[in-house]
Amino acid sequence: MVDDAGVAPESDTLTVHVRLSGRLGPGRQAVRLAAGGTVADLLAALAPGLGLEPERLAGVAVASAGEVVGHDRPLRDGEALVLVLPVAGG
Repeated sequence: MVDDAGVAPESDTLTVHVRLSGRLGPGRQAVRLAAGGTVADLLAALAPGLGLEPERLAGVAVASAGEVVGHDRPLRDGEALVLVLPVAGG
C-alpha cells in the first residue's frame, strides 16, 4: 500500500540495521524494506550502493544475534545484522 506521495505507511515497512565487514565496508547502514522482507531482499537492496550486482552477494554470510541465518529468513523490524564475506585461505 502506497500513499499519494508514493510512500508506504510505516506498518508496511521494516527497518534493519546492518554492519558491514571486510571489503564491503566498514560502516553501518539502516535499510528500509517492505514488511515480510527476507535476508535475500536485504542483500538485493544493499548491492547497488556497494557497487555490486546482487548475485555477487550470494556468498555473503549474514548473522543476527551471533548466529548465521539463511538468505530465505524473514527479517524483523529493528533487527541488527552483520554481513561477513567468505574467507579463503590456505
